[in-house]
Amino acid sequence: MQALGRVIIRVDGQIIDSMPGAKLTIGGVKRKPVLTGYNVHYAEEMEAATIECEVPLTSGMTLDVFRDMTSSVVIFEADTGQTWVIPDAFNEDNPQMTAKDGGNIKLKMTGSPSQQVT
Repeated sequence: MQALGRVIIRVDGQIIDSMPGAKLTIGGVKRKPVLTGYNVHYAEEMEAATIECEVPLTSGMTLDVFRDMTSSVVIFEADTGQTWVIPDAFNEDNPQMTAKDGGNIKLKMTGSPSQQVT
């Protein structure tokens, strides 16, 4: 049985050429323990969905696309056949790069809880 190895990330239909190690947090209801003197209960709150990845800085790349990203549809496609969609996504941090090893740019795309479509 195949386990997750590679993913394809799409932003508004365009493939993002991400480095290995992309991470998805599906978001949704998050439960926190509530402790009393004798019992453990829980309280619920919402958690945003996030995709964290790195992309190499390549010639001709426009970083404004990531900085200005709002209300996008981001898709996380696993090589195991599952796909998650994050609606209303935005890039949480301004792009930063380091002048070595491809100048990798860290992206954190955040939005409403993801929906698994396959």
